[in-house]
Amino acid sequence: MKQGLRLLVTAMVMCVASPACAVGSIDDAPSKASPAAGDTPVGTDVVQLAQRWLSGQSDARSALEALAAQGRSDAQEMLGELLGPLGPPALRDEVAACGWHAKAAASRADSLHNAALCYEKGVGATRDLAKAAALYRQAADRGYARSMCALGNLYIAGKGVPKDEAKGVALCRQAADLGEANAQTDLGNFYLEGLGVPRDIVQARHWYELAAAQGQPNAQFVLGQIYWNGDGVARSQPKAASLLKEAYKGGRRDAAPLLAKWLFADWMSAHKRGDFTVLDEAIGYQKVAVSVASESDQNDEQTLLKLMLGVRAGGEKEK
Repeated sequence: MKQGLRLLVTAMVMCVASPACAVGSIDDAPSKASPAAGDTPVGTDVVQLAQRWLSGQSDARSALEALAAQGRSDAQEMLGELLGPLGPPALRDEVAACGWHAKAAASRADSLHNAALCYEKGVGATRDLAKAAALYRQAADRGYARSMCALGNLYIAGKGVPKDEAKGVALCRQAADLGEANAQTDLGNFYLEGLGVPRDIVQARHWYELAAAQGQPNAQFVLGQIYWNGDGVARSQPKAASLLKEAYKGGRRDAAPLLAKWLFADWMSAHKRGDFTVLDEAIGYQKVAVSVASESDQNDEQTLLKLMLGVRAGGEKEK
């Protein structure tokens, strides 16, 4: 089973929500927040069926659907997760996924959250932000931390609810205090941007550090840039590179340009004759940098890649 799918099943065992989050949010990492009180744990049989399905045993899907048809909310939510954005592309059916989330929403806070997200995105129908806000509020009232900040983001944006930045920040802070990594990332953003709170780089870094320690890739990405530039902290490119590598692994491909440049400079400044390990790593990141570059940056990134490849070819001749 691929790592992302293992994480999906693990997340379901922990009774957490889909990693997608509120409109305007950059929160897309798996949550480690505790499940809402009263939510039914995911059954071992559901987890095993999901694992079998993901390993290619097609009969497991029908068995899982049979459990869901019997009213098993954990099976319904698992189906929603597997057919949703984190599931295998070949299986992806967001309309069906949202249908399963809706069926489970009466008894699961994580399903309430995901059903709200479906309304927010307008999956299979017109977007209904007021309905999304109402469902987020229900899940938040049950103690589901992710929904607190999802609702907070709607208040900040004034979508589906009256615009109220102070209330939105307070909701995200409540979730962040409960340890919700995505809410911690959003709170860091608010302090970094001065949105609903006074701009405070120290507070921003505090919340990013907490989220990054939980593996939140967006927090790792921004924190890496903070250490890269020395914004309110001692400049440390090695620490920045470590954070950016983790962010890249988590899906932040836009970390590649910084990593490529740092590794190339590091290799140029000190490397053993004939050792191209770091240079090859830099070239790998630079190829990604070219693929994600904007039209205005394409030439510069292509030029740097050609330079790296030229240096690599020259080094081979000197061996």
